[in-house]
Amino acid sequence: MKNHSEDSAARTALREKLVGLGETSLRKTYYPELQQRLEELRESEAFLKNIVDNIPAMVFVKDSDELRYQAINKAGEELLGYSREELLGRNDYDFFPKEQADFFTSKDREVLLEGKLVEIPEYAVKTRCGGNRILHTKKIPLFDHNGKARYMLGISEDITVRKHLEEQLLQSQKMEAVGQLASGVAHDFNNILMVIMGYGSMLKADQTIDDQQRNKIELIMDAAEKASQLTRNLLEFGRKQQFKPRLADINDIVIHIRKFLTRIIGEDVQIRTTVATDSLVADVDSGQIEQVLINLATNARDAMPKGGRLTIETELCPATPPFAGEETPAGRCVCISVSDTGSGMDEMTKNRIFEPFFTTKEPGKGTGLGMSIVHGIVKQHNGFIDVVSEPDVGTTFRIYLPLALLQPVAVEPFHPTLIPGGNGETILVVEDDHTVAAMVQEILIEHGYQVILAADGQEAVETFSAQRGRIRLVLMDLVMPRMNGKKASGKMRKLDPGVRVIYTSGYTRDVIESRDARVDEGSLLMKPIPPFELLQRVRETLDR
Repeated sequence: MKNHSEDSAARTALREKLVGLGETSLRKTYYPELQQRLEELRESEAFLKNIVDNIPAMVFVKDSDELRYQAINKAGEELLGYSREELLGRNDYDFFPKEQADFFTSKDREVLLEGKLVEIPEYAVKTRCGGNRILHTKKIPLFDHNGKARYMLGISEDITVRKHLEEQLLQSQKMEAVGQLASGVAHDFNNILMVIMGYGSMLKADQTIDDQQRNKIELIMDAAEKASQLTRNLLEFGRKQQFKPRLADINDIVIHIRKFLTRIIGEDVQIRTTVATDSLVADVDSGQIEQVLINLATNARDAMPKGGRLTIETELCPATPPFAGEETPAGRCVCISVSDTGSGMDEMTKNRIFEPFFTTKEPGKGTGLGMSIVHGIVKQHNGFIDVVSEPDVGTTFRIYLPLALLQPVAVEPFHPTLIPGGNGETILVVEDDHTVAAMVQEILIEHGYQVILAADGQEAVETFSAQRGRIRLVLMDLVMPRMNGKKASGKMRKLDPGVRVIYTSGYTRDVIESRDARVDEGSLLMKPIPPFELLQRVRETLDR
């Protein structure tokens, strides 16, 4: 092993040797290596810059003294709308409103003072184009070799789309809650309406009442019918009502809905309706078409805050509209035009008007679902909807529906003598609502039937077992305590396979299915059931 004196002598000899080489010799020996190291450094710097520039989030650096931007990546330029040259060397007060700049500055100072990460879960930032983007930001200090915070590094993720999706999901959940509420209310409300409409029909058929009393009864019946329609509209809005197309005159629908629109639009908006001279018969769900007109009218009202004019017109379109695509029904169409003199829409808004949850209204003043419901209903009817609008001029929606090939069969006017009666047949009425049961019993007895009552499915089975040779028909509610109608009818059919059953329900179909009580549509009557329809179905079932 070498001693200390030997090591010292070796180092001295090496130093003398290096000095003797001279500057030229050193450049020749080390310059290529330095050049290579510099090139590697430049490549490493470019590589890191490329990584930062392509991070799909805004990355920026500010100095600790005046919080001026020292670096920012490509995503930051694209997000804010400013170039790197415009941003570097300037601070937030040069780009953002004072309130926003004050907030950003306070957070930057907090990071530098406490020397730890600060997170801003969400905050709206105004971009150069004037729009707001919602950012999720994390800010951390960068220290020098002495442990002093010299810079502040920020990473901001644009969560605007995610927030909008969350809001849409929340709105969707609210609408689902509305639908569930509607389903729950529908049962009790429909039972109440059935009693009102039932006794009202009985009074209306009474020949001993005078004209003044008859007029009052007709007003009660009209109000009950409107309440029934309101329930159907609510269920449709909650998507709990089944699509039921029937032949109907579009002119009649427009005339019928006009009175309702007058109440919801307000006195400062004039409503004008013009219907075609000829009948415009289409295969439609009248309640849904009314919902379309209500939604369009409500939208028009919001576009005319200072008042204006709403015009609804119907006409026969002799051919396929020239602007329409392949989805437009061919041949003759029914056209419903809904026009307003409101604020109108620009091209961008018009192109998005039917998107779910899209709204131009202030937060809390619009769901963004009204127009998407309109579009969905029209498409469900194999129709087409066109929009013409111009800012400060107004908007016109034109709805094209296929004209029915068949004309509706004329319905005979209601008259007591035309109501199909019984021949003393015994009917088992199974209904857990005693008010409804009493009303149905009275109607059936008045028209020639004998009635036995049961309050639930279990009692119905016991009663049927005791008197099955006497009972000709079972009129039974589907959803009841102890045993539902479907299970009860199954037990009855074991006793008598040929038993005739008519089911009734005030619940919506989704609730019926959730209770495992789904039955054939042809044997189900949905409440409220008009007395004439009830008596007609009873007679038809007995005569089969």
